[in-house]
Amino acid sequence: MKEPIINQINLVGNQQISSVELRNNVLGIKNSYKRLLPAKLYTYLSNKRKRRDSLGIKPSFIQFFKSPNPAYNTTWLKSNQNQILRYYRENGFLSAQISPEIDSAGNLFTITFRIQEGEPSYFTKEDSVSVDNPILATHVSEYLKENSLIRPMERLKLAVIKQEKEQLSHHLRNEGYYYFSPDAVGIRLNDRKDSTLRNVSLFYKIPEFKNRTSIPNYDRLYRIGLPEFIILDPFGNPALYPPIKSLSKLINLKEDDLYSVDLFNQSLKNIYLTDQFKTVSIRFDSTRTRLFPKIELFQNEKYNFSSELGGSVFRGIPGPFLTNSFKVRRLFSSLDYLDFSARLGYEAQSGFINTDETRNNLELNLSASINFPTLYLPSSIIRTLGAYYGAKTSVGIGYDFINRPEYQRTNFNLFQRYTWQKKETNFFTLSLVNLNLLNSNYPETSTSDAFKSYLQELKLKGNNLYRSFNPSFVSSVSFQYVYRDLLPSNELKDGSIFQLGLESGGTTLNFIQSHEFNFVNDLLSSGQDIQFYRFLRLNFDYRKYKMLGRNRTSQLAFKVLGGVAYAYGDENEYQLPYEKNFFIGGPSSVRAWKPRRLGPGSYVSSSNLVEQPGSILLESSLEYRFKLFSLFGQMNGAFFVDAGNVWNMSQGNTDVTTQFRFDEFYNQIAVGTGFGLRWDFDFFLLRLDLATKVINPANPVNEKWVLPQTSFEGGQNPIEFNIGIGYPF
Repeated sequence: MKEPIINQINLVGNQQISSVELRNNVLGIKNSYKRLLPAKLYTYLSNKRKRRDSLGIKPSFIQFFKSPNPAYNTTWLKSNQNQILRYYRENGFLSAQISPEIDSAGNLFTITFRIQEGEPSYFTKEDSVSVDNPILATHVSEYLKENSLIRPMERLKLAVIKQEKEQLSHHLRNEGYYYFSPDAVGIRLNDRKDSTLRNVSLFYKIPEFKNRTSIPNYDRLYRIGLPEFIILDPFGNPALYPPIKSLSKLINLKEDDLYSVDLFNQSLKNIYLTDQFKTVSIRFDSTRTRLFPKIELFQNEKYNFSSELGGSVFRGIPGPFLTNSFKVRRLFSSLDYLDFSARLGYEAQSGFINTDETRNNLELNLSASINFPTLYLPSSIIRTLGAYYGAKTSVGIGYDFINRPEYQRTNFNLFQRYTWQKKETNFFTLSLVNLNLLNSNYPETSTSDAFKSYLQELKLKGNNLYRSFNPSFVSSVSFQYVYRDLLPSNELKDGSIFQLGLESGGTTLNFIQSHEFNFVNDLLSSGQDIQFYRFLRLNFDYRKYKMLGRNRTSQLAFKVLGGVAYAYGDENEYQLPYEKNFFIGGPSSVRAWKPRRLGPGSYVSSSNLVEQPGSILLESSLEYRFKLFSLFGQMNGAFFVDAGNVWNMSQGNTDVTTQFRFDEFYNQIAVGTGFGLRWDFDFFLLRLDLATKVINPANPVNEKWVLPQTSFEGGQNPIEFNIGIGYPF
C-alpha cells in the first residue's frame, strides 16, 4: 500500500492573523506544498529518488522538484491543529477554533485548516497587585504606572506578559533588589471582572515561585560597599602602581548607593573603554549586609605598535602605502593613552586638468592624540548632563601634506573633543576647539601655471574650488548626536540610525573688529590674502532598515539626509570653506550621477570634471535588498531609487539656476534608479551598482524625463557603473 502523502495545505477563514504570520510561526504548515505541475509527477519523482538512493546511485548534477511532500498521518494532523490553536491563544484569540478538513485522491491528501478566530481579547490596564513586602510594593506600583509594557486596549499577547516579567525584574534590580528575578513574578489573567476575557485585567502576585525552592532575599534592598580592585600586570603579577583612585571615579555607584544593575554594567564599560585592560570581570560578596564588588583586571601592555603595508593599482600603475600606529598607555596618569599614527603613500592619480594623464603623488598624514577617561568640564555642566558613561576627553594635533605636480598643500590641525554616552544607543560628541591652518604652494612649472589658470576659470563660472587652495584659517565649535540601535555590518537586520550635527565656524572672530587674527597672517604670509571664515552649519541623517519576507531574508532600506550651511562673513563674499559645502552624486549618494557632480539646482555644467558644491542639501534613497544564490559566498541583489540635489543660497551668487527657492526646488529634484549586485564574503562585501537617470533637473522643463534615453553606449543618459565596498548606506 502506498504511503499517504500531503498534496497541499490550505488556511481558510483567518482575517486578523495573516497566513504568512501563521506559516512563519507553525513549523508544520510552513509550506503550502502547492505545486505548479500535477501532484502525481512529484510523487513519481520522489519514488524514483528513493529507489536511486537505496541502490547507491550518484544523483544527477541538476535535480528538479527536489523538495518531497511530507507523509500524512493523524498524529501530524492533530499536532499542527493544536499548534495553530496555541498560536492564536497566545496572541489574544482565546475563543479561536481550528477545524481540519481532509480531501483525498488516492494516496494524496489535501489538508484545509478552517479557522474561526472569534473576538480577540484586549488589555484593560485595570490590574490588581499583591506584594508581600510593602516597600517592594511601592516600587512595583511605580513601575506599573510609568514603565509597564502593558498598554490599555492593546491585544492580549502572552509574549508581552513574559516580557513584562523580565522588564519588572530588571527595573527592581535597578532599585536595589540584587536577588530579584522574573521567577518571583506571577501574572495571571483575572476573569472576575469579565468572565468572557474579552477585556482582560491582570493579577500581579509577588512572590509566586513555581518550584518549592524560593529565592532567598528576593525582596531585600542591597547597598554598595567599597569596591575591591585586583589589578594584575600583563604577566599576571600585582601591578606596581595600581590606579585604584582613578578607577573608583569610573564606578557610577558610590558607597551607600542602592545597587543598580544598569549603573554597574555602565561602570564596567567605563573601565573597559579606558583601553588599559585586557579583561574586566566582577563578582559580588553578599555574605555581609552590603554588596562588596570585587573587580579583577588584567592590564594591557604599555606599548603597542602595528604596521600595514599595502597598495593599489590605478591604470596599471602601482601605488604603495605604509601605515604605522603606535600606542603608549599610562603616559601621564594611570588611565590615559597616547595614539600616534602615520601614513605615507605614493599613489597613482589622474591629472587634475588632463584626466588622461596619470602620475604618482606623495601623501603624508601624521596625527597624535592624548586621551583621558573623563570629561574635563565645569562641575555645573557635569551636573546638567546627568548620568552618563563611556566618557573621554581627547586633545590632538594633525599634519597633512600632499605633493602633486600642480601644487603642494599642507594642513595643520589642532583639536579637542569630548565624547560620552547616555544609553547604549545614544552617543554625544562636543568639540570646543578645531583649528585648521591650510596653505598651498605652486612650483614654477607649466603644469602648475595651467592649474592656476583652471582655478581662475572656475571662479569666473561661480565655482569656489579656488578657495580650497588659498591660505586659510578655519576654526569651529561643533556638537554631534548619534542614535544607533544596530552596528553597521554586512548582515541584513532591522534597525535605525539618526545623526544630527551642529557647527559654528569662526565664532571667536566675531569678537575681533577686523574678523581675523594677525598672528595667523604673519604665520601664513605668502603674498596672498588669508581667508578667515565665519559660518553656521547644520546637517542630519536618518536611516531605517526593515526585514521583509516569510523567512526575513530580504530588506527594505531607506535614508533621508539634509543640511544647510550659512556663511555670514562678508570678508569672503559669503563663501564657505570648500570642505564645508555639501556635495551629491556617486556610489553612496545619487548613483546615476558621477561623484560630487550633481547640481546645484538646475545648473548646466560645461564639464563633468568640475565638482559642484552647494550650501543646501536634500537627499533620499530607497533600496530593496534580497538574496540571489551562493557563489564562493552569497550573491545578493538590490533595486534602488535615489533622489536629491544641492542648492546655493542667494547671497554672493548671481546664477539664479543654482539658488534654492521654495516655489521651485521640487522641480529641481534629480531622480535615478537602477539594479545592483552585492557579493558577500562575510569579511567584506563587494558592490556593483548600475544606475540610470530618470529625472535630470539640468534639462529644460519639458525634457527632464530622460529614462527612455538610457544607453550603455553614452549619449544623453549613459548607464553609470558604481563599484564599492560595503552597502551604500
